[in-house]
Amino acid sequence: MFKKSLFILLFTCLSSVAFGQIQEWASGFRIGEPGGFMARKYLSNGINAVEVNIGAYGGLWGTDRNYKDGTFKNIGFTMNALYLWHHPTLINSDIHTYYGFGPQYTSRDLYAKGSTTPTSNGGFGAAAVGGIEFYPVDAPNLSFFGEVGFYNEIAPNPFFFHVQGGIGVRVNF
Repeated sequence: MFKKSLFILLFTCLSSVAFGQIQEWASGFRIGEPGGFMARKYLSNGINAVEVNIGAYGGLWGTDRNYKDGTFKNIGFTMNALYLWHHPTLINSDIHTYYGFGPQYTSRDLYAKGSTTPTSNGGFGAAAVGGIEFYPVDAPNLSFFGEVGFYNEIAPNPFFFHVQGGIGVRVNF
């Protein structure tokens, strides 16, 4: 009986601490690849979220990148939607880890080999991300994060792989 009561008490305390700072929504900016604006909706279970990112693509790791029979030489546009899982760390409830995946669209100018005239190139693929987020005690509606992930294109260039990542800040409301 004592073990069962202790387990219930511990579970209740950890649950209230772990999810105390996650709000219903968050929005913010990321510097990195892709870089730009994000909006996040936390789901009612306190673990999952849906995030939409809109911004620049192709700048962090350099603008020149081989692709099919040509080269990207500029920064383009990207948009993705990610389904995320959040978990507070056992070390500190103010630090959460998260991971997720979802579809991503990219658009950049492609320079064919030997050509000086670019053509618009759109791609569709899958993105995956993993990150760590810190909620400062003094500013509970603010969070800072760092993440790393990848984009794997499906069309028009199957298996085109691109590393992504960045740092940023979110306002939780």
